[in-house]
Amino acid sequence: MNGRYQHYLSLKTTHPQKHTSELAAQMAISEAELFFCRLGQDVVQLRPDFTALLHGLSLVGEIKNITRNPYAIHKLVGRYDNLRLGQHGIVLNPRALDLRLFPAQWHCAFAVDEQTTQGLRRSIQIFDNQGSAVLSVFTTEHTDLNAWSELISECSLRKHRELDLRPYPVPLHSGAVNAQALEHEWRAMTDVHQFFSLLKNHEVSRQQAFRAVGADLACLVDNDAVQQILVQAEKAQNEIMIFVASRGCVQIFTGPVDKVTAANKQLHVANPAFSLQLNMHNIAETWVTRKPTREGFVTSLELFAADGTQIAQLYGQRSEGMPEQLIWREQIDAVMNTGVAA
Repeated sequence: MNGRYQHYLSLKTTHPQKHTSELAAQMAISEAELFFCRLGQDVVQLRPDFTALLHGLSLVGEIKNITRNPYAIHKLVGRYDNLRLGQHGIVLNPRALDLRLFPAQWHCAFAVDEQTTQGLRRSIQIFDNQGSAVLSVFTTEHTDLNAWSELISECSLRKHRELDLRPYPVPLHSGAVNAQALEHEWRAMTDVHQFFSLLKNHEVSRQQAFRAVGADLACLVDNDAVQQILVQAEKAQNEIMIFVASRGCVQIFTGPVDKVTAANKQLHVANPAFSLQLNMHNIAETWVTRKPTREGFVTSLELFAADGTQIAQLYGQRSEGMPEQLIWREQIDAVMNTGVAA
């Protein structure tokens, strides 16, 4: 039994409620390295053939998919139906499991059979080149366990493969911003997806772009805005969209919000097939942004941590080719009127 695994067992016994990422941080290693040290115990290493892995997941039926960053956890129950793979990947099931996948960022994967107080918990854990979680897939009581077992068997590595982790690349954001040109291009957009090209062309982060344009396009608001707008959406029962991203996956919830609770700045959203957890203490900036489309402006609420990580994005539900919900705009206006940041 290796020393890291013994250290992990000791920490897990002392801190049974802590997440694997927290235990890895205490051990001063990445989360992927923590799973690697458990090989031969309750973990199996999988081949980094992510095309085969994703196609296999499309055959197992219902699963619980978790996409997280250090500040938010987004859980959806659904199926890997309507999987499309190309340069990027899509699991396109609006109002169900809805993912945007970036396998070029994926590095390694593990299958885990972990005994818990609730019984055996089966999962597949995927990590990026830095050893941080991309996404986690858990079985449910409705998963086809035979198909799951076949997938694990087919994708398992017969011989362990050492991890080749790398430090995070330094963002190539220029110090100077041509605010006039950036704002001109922003106002000329006809589709929200053009915003990614705008950032790339100007070599700026989202927050740099927000600061460079007029307040009608991007405006700082109070960091309690996310709680306010979720409570409004819960009362009105209008459909909203909540995006949470890791470095290799964007996970999207679409629908009405059933239950919002907040205690000691811990915000929870709970639906039968969806949940969101975030600590509002981690929100350093909250922006309302408006991006032009052929159908009019699309408005978002975007949350950022102090290190620049985008914690989450919220939108009103909008189908392609349709204008934005009026009720969502009213909810955003109410947040801006009551919680504008200094």
